[in-house]
Amino acid sequence: MGQFHDHSMKMRIVYDEKSENGLILGDKYLPQELLAEIFCYVDYKSLLNCHLVCKRWKILIQDYVWRKKAEISLGQLLLPHKDITWHIYYCVCVRRNLLKNNSGQDGVHKYWKIVSEGGNHWKVENPPVGVPLLPSNEPVFEGRQCCFVTSYHRCAKIQIIDLQDQGLTLNVLDNLQPPIVVSEWYSCRWDCPAIYECFVQLLNADNDVLDSFQFRDSIEGERQNQWHHVSHEFTNYGQGLRKISFYHGGSDQLFWLGHYGSKMAGACVYVKLPTVKDSNNEGMTDYCTDDEGDSQTNQNSL
Repeated sequence: MGQFHDHSMKMRIVYDEKSENGLILGDKYLPQELLAEIFCYVDYKSLLNCHLVCKRWKILIQDYVWRKKAEISLGQLLLPHKDITWHIYYCVCVRRNLLKNNSGQDGVHKYWKIVSEGGNHWKVENPPVGVPLLPSNEPVFEGRQCCFVTSYHRCAKIQIIDLQDQGLTLNVLDNLQPPIVVSEWYSCRWDCPAIYECFVQLLNADNDVLDSFQFRDSIEGERQNQWHHVSHEFTNYGQGLRKISFYHGGSDQLFWLGHYGSKMAGACVYVKLPTVKDSNNEGMTDYCTDDEGDSQTNQNSL
């Protein structure tokens, strides 16, 4: 065992950034710039595997390619920043919403903590009943036609997002303090008015509230049988942000047996990254992270 270990250590090749290691494919030499452009067309899962081929590929992909793919995904140029690591750009490419199971696609309970289940409890409708279909042009629905629906007594649930687990580093949260946007679509049936509530809190590590947004709507009359959208942007919330609490709920207003209460879908929490300023944008763009990336990775500046 010891001899094998010594032999394997002697065979290890030290990385030399001036060598052509990783740039020779078959018998052809590819300049690093051309190799990077090829990587931009590789699918996300395969690109993760390319990290393992050699150190040159790993550095090239993590320092340039993921940011470039994120720019392609967003259709905007992103400013390199030492506190934004490669896995955050990866998350831009694969998923933009920090909330999971945002429309009930995974059932009522998954990723959510039930606060109250009045009446006939929470339910998922697929497709929504007694209202129009969800807007097909909204990417937050990912092509699905499902929603949560409440009953004749208050139904409420909450989801806590740990931002560090989602790949946001302390430097990003405390120094960049990117704006955070929260939103959701809500509605109620044509034949029964309803109440919809949404309450979002920005929390520090001790669960103290740094900022909050509260919204309540009585959906009645002509505003029934249509989808409404609520959105709020948090800015200048100060240092210490570590978690986001997203609460929503509601009930019907006629106390009818069954599920005639407010409906909600497409709950979304995303933050914004700095972009290259030009005449067509204001210097920020949205992104969201996903827990598929390695949140503990700490790479060099991009």
